[in-house]
Amino acid sequence: MLVQLGLALLVLPLLVLMGFWGVEYSQVSACIVEGGSFDYLLGECLFDQTGFFVPFAERHPLLVKSCLWLSCLGLLLSIIGLYRGKMDQ
Repeated sequence: MLVQLGLALLVLPLLVLMGFWGVEYSQVSACIVEGGSFDYLLGECLFDQTGFFVPFAERHPLLVKSCLWLSCLGLLLSIIGLYRGKMDQ
């Protein structure tokens, strides 16, 4: 049970993080294909001026940190669960 919970916590937060990043990446790609410049602070495509690049982790620090810490917790729970299972045998 502990291993399953740990593996879920290891994988699911990273999938959520990749989902948020992927949506933004598709918006940026569509903007560039149309010939614009994406402004990361405003989250919109600009055609008359150049937008500023701000890394995803700087714009969404709570999301990134919480997902990474949950994944670390999942790894720890998985390791504990595996060792407990080995000790029971």
